[in-house]
Amino acid sequence: MKKVESVIFDMDGVLFDTESIYLKVWKNVFKKYGYKMTKDIYSQVIATGRENVKKVFLREFGEELPIEKMYVEKDLALKEEIEKCIYIKEGAVEILTHLKSKNYKVALATSSDRERMNKQLEKANIRKYFDEIVCKDEVEKTKPNPEIYLKVANKLNVNPKNCLVIEDSLAGVKAAYKANMKVLHVEDLKKADNEIKKYCYKSFNNLLDIKEEIF
Repeated sequence: MKKVESVIFDMDGVLFDTESIYLKVWKNVFKKYGYKMTKDIYSQVIATGRENVKKVFLREFGEELPIEKMYVEKDLALKEEIEKCIYIKEGAVEILTHLKSKNYKVALATSSDRERMNKQLEKANIRKYFDEIVCKDEVEKTKPNPEIYLKVANKLNVNPKNCLVIEDSLAGVKAAYKANMKVLHVEDLKKADNEIKKYCYKSFNNLLDIKEEIF
């Protein structure tokens, strides 16, 4: 860890317990239209961007799936859920505070759009911890493409080799690995399977475990 200059966080599933909300909303929408969304199917699309989500869902459920209508309903329902309450993950504030106290550069790289990202950061009062932020609006290719992580490193003026990424999804882990960064996986909906273990340095149960062992 001596060479690490920057720690880059994913947002949903790492800092916020939002992937479970996403899954609940999608399940409700799919049920309304006579389909059944499962955790395994949803886990395939975490952090991969809207167009890939559509492609995977159409592949899994068939081309007749009214995905455009479903997305409109999902967006509205998700906005309502986030307005009600947004749960920050246990250990998030502790690890962010600790990293800043040790003078690491701290950044955020999220596949969420800027509007929702701003809302979540403001509600949780954690924007102040980040030196740089890149969201999906600023990149052409979403995770597992490494573009978002390379853009963060460039903004921070840090060599990618000296960046450490904390991710919960397979797509995110792959993106950071392809960016030549060291990756820590933290479990959320996606447990550490063999593919995740192939690309990450180590997997942890939660952020507090990462703080205690690594920093």
